[in-house]
Amino acid sequence: MKSGNIKQYSHLSQFSTVQQFNETINYVLDNYGDQFTKGELLAFEQLTRFSVKEIGICNARICKLVEAAQVKQGGISRSTFERMLRKAKNLGILSIFNTTREKGGFSHNVYVFHRFDGATNEKLTERKTPKKPTKSTVQNPKTNSKTISVENKINNKDLRPPTLESLDHTYVPSFVPTNFTKAVKPFFNRAKEICELWDRAVIAYRSQKFDEPIEHFAPTIIKAFKETVYQWKRKRIKTGFKQYYYGTTLGMMVVENRRMVASRRCERHWLYG
Repeated sequence: MKSGNIKQYSHLSQFSTVQQFNETINYVLDNYGDQFTKGELLAFEQLTRFSVKEIGICNARICKLVEAAQVKQGGISRSTFERMLRKAKNLGILSIFNTTREKGGFSHNVYVFHRFDGATNEKLTERKTPKKPTKSTVQNPKTNSKTISVENKINNKDLRPPTLESLDHTYVPSFVPTNFTKAVKPFFNRAKEICELWDRAVIAYRSQKFDEPIEHFAPTIIKAFKETVYQWKRKRIKTGFKQYYYGTTLGMMVVENRRMVASRRCERHWLYG
């Protein structure tokens, strides 16, 4: 990835509004806030402040972010900031892309926040569980037996509305290809987990700016998933499963992009000599 103005990374954003971004940040802090120290939370807050111009994207240098945090509570060190980044990446909160200069060598990083579906779903109102019939009511010979049967069925049924975490693969949205869901569900049966894996594939796909739709690369994405499963079973993955899967998918997308570019060049050479 080439270094440059933050506008050129806008296609990596997973948010359409600042409100969505704020909801995700609140969700992350509620669920993962205890994983960070006080200084790391300050560093995380600073990173989010620099990720609003292109929502959920930041390409500022670490030294600039650390300097901006000096005015708050005594500031933070660069090592604290880098430690926060490692934790956030391992928890699947964000991805980090390295950029290179045109003349060679590494330049600034690009930080891309992931959207968490759990941050944007409305809470469902729970219905009150009906009281169980008393023993005297059940044994009353004048009580209609059919009514008792219906009441027992209701009482034995869990009437609580399902949460996002409890929805299985049959609830996966239609924008996720069926063949991807079929490949993933033996290992990740929850709709939320399947969508999170697909979201990482979408980020990898967008980074290469293909002309073809993402469905064209579904076999490559599935292959990356299976390779990740294989490495996970061999206990070769040092980070998290989703982070390794994303890196594998991105690597395969880069190879696909190079192959397609080379193929087009050969075709033009054949046509025009």
